[in-house]
Amino acid sequence: MRGHSITKVLKLPQYRVDRILSETEQEIHIEVVPYKLKPLVCSGCGQIHDKGRHGTIEIVVEDLRITGRRVYLHVLKRRVRCPKDGCIHVEAVDWIKPRARVTNRLAVEVYRLTAITTNVEAGWYLGMDDEQVYRIDREKLEELAVEKLIPPRRPRT
Repeated sequence: MRGHSITKVLKLPQYRVDRILSETEQEIHIEVVPYKLKPLVCSGCGQIHDKGRHGTIEIVVEDLRITGRRVYLHVLKRRVRCPKDGCIHVEAVDWIKPRARVTNRLAVEVYRLTAITTNVEAGWYLGMDDEQVYRIDREKLEELAVEKLIPPRRPRT
């Protein structure tokens, strides 16, 4: 029952909390696994692959705090041999950026804080390294800049 409640609080699409690995006054480590019927989306080509599964890998990402504690999600990601290029890729997870160690929610929170304070103060408040805050903020600003640079659609006549 506890895992189901935490799954509902975290709102991780197509993933569920398997178990709580450790819990202290400062942090919580939670193991998160995909549902069995979740389609495997290749991070290399973006296509869904049914064949060529090549094992699993566990990554650790940080999420928003729960009750003042830092939350670390141990995410089980499946690996697949992509039929398009023959390389082994890790599945794409939409709530984690590729090669990032934080969830999209935490990245948005960091960006919100750095918009009103300095990176050092945001890092102090979140308990994160200043360099990590700087990298997250820079990536978010680059994403927003790319969105602004896309020209608007021409009006139809």
